[in-house]
Amino acid sequence: MALDFVQWFIIAILLITPILYELSNTFKYLAKFALFYSIVMVSAFIIIFPALLRPKDVNNYKYTAWAVNNLMSIFGIKREVRNREYLESDKPFIVVCNHQSSLDVIGMFDIWPDRCTVLVKRELMYAGPFGLASWLCGTVYIDRFDPEKSKNTMTKTAQHIKENNLKLYVYPEGTRNHEGALLPFKKGAFHLAVQAQVPLIPVVFSSYSDFYSKKDKRFGTGKFIVTVLPPVSTEGLASEHVTELTERIRKQMLEVFNETSLEMTQSKYANGLK
Repeated sequence: MALDFVQWFIIAILLITPILYELSNTFKYLAKFALFYSIVMVSAFIIIFPALLRPKDVNNYKYTAWAVNNLMSIFGIKREVRNREYLESDKPFIVVCNHQSSLDVIGMFDIWPDRCTVLVKRELMYAGPFGLASWLCGTVYIDRFDPEKSKNTMTKTAQHIKENNLKLYVYPEGTRNHEGALLPFKKGAFHLAVQAQVPLIPVVFSSYSDFYSKKDKRFGTGKFIVTVLPPVSTEGLASEHVTELTERIRKQMLEVFNETSLEMTQSKYANGLK
């Protein structure tokens, strides 16, 4: 009797799931994100083994880039990358990019430069296989709740990227922004670039509104534009220039965000999708 109940329960789940997936945007949204995070965790677990051969080496991120670029294609999110050549320098630089969602990893690893690492919040170090894999890849962790530790981390990172000829990927908004536009930028990445005297390369992802909305619980297929802007030199700049530098780059990125987001919307209308 118990076995019959289990069998019928599994059959019912298998029958109901595709119906809910087609009829409920919320169910589809949750199901796709469950799959998304499952892929992240499984990929991280697999990456741990080759990364153990050279722990804390940023070149381990090549495994991550391969996994994301191949496995995440099942979600049907396309990218148009513009000016990729700005990221092909063999010298150190800092990438600053807007942050909309966890889905940013799809675009991030599409343009991932050689010998690059990423600055993330310290809490992610304890996120199971993901945390261990990211540590083995030489990720830079920052304690957002301890300004003194954060400052020390930035100082060490500036020296680290300069001495080891590394690139660093940073989200200057500091958190995900689901509402469009750009949040105010935190100045850490810009202080770091000035301190290390390395250029900043702004990267702008256009709005995901074509296929994603946390508010409306919508996660479909679609396309976004990745625009890599020309490097911004920090040579000769000092700490007193950081505020102006931060605001100037944010303004430039916001203009590109608005332009490319509008372009995507107009393209959608032109193709008769609305």
